[in-house]
Amino acid sequence: MSIEIDPDEPLPPRLDLYSGLAWTVFGAAVLAGAWRMDRLEHLQINKYEIPGLVPGLLGAAILVLGLVLALRAVARGGLASPQRSARDASQFGARAQVFGLTLFYALGMVGTGLPFWLATFAFVSVFILVFDRERQASLGRDAARRLLLALTYGAATSAVVCLSFEYIFLVRLP
Repeated sequence: MSIEIDPDEPLPPRLDLYSGLAWTVFGAAVLAGAWRMDRLEHLQINKYEIPGLVPGLLGAAILVLGLVLALRAVARGGLASPQRSARDASQFGARAQVFGLTLFYALGMVGTGLPFWLATFAFVSVFILVFDRERQASLGRDAARRLLLALTYGAATSAVVCLSFEYIFLVRLP
């Protein structure tokens, strides 16, 4: 399934309301998780270098932007009785799949014994295979080439993310 969004056509307010609420909950969960992280006070770590600082800031930003999206949707009539269309249903289904796959990565793969690099490689590869399938097919790429591209992007993303966290941010990954 490929997500096709016409940039000139706004999404239905009800869909934005649901998405905004989902992002708000996700941002709050990230913020709560970051707050619960060890601050390493026993090692006399500088307060600006604690492990939960960046995830906490990102969680707060996601929470705020989710609220903004939800409030904009309410202002555009997101609480009114929805007029369902096939486009609304497919957009909601596509967004739900993206959100579900992302949650599975964050809650089901990372920190459960699977090495972070492998979880990230698998997530990015599967994400590209699932959500970019139609576009790649329209470009005339066969299944083997699509698989090779997805695996290549997954490996490159995993390497860049892991090396950045370990050598730039000095964060040990699970």
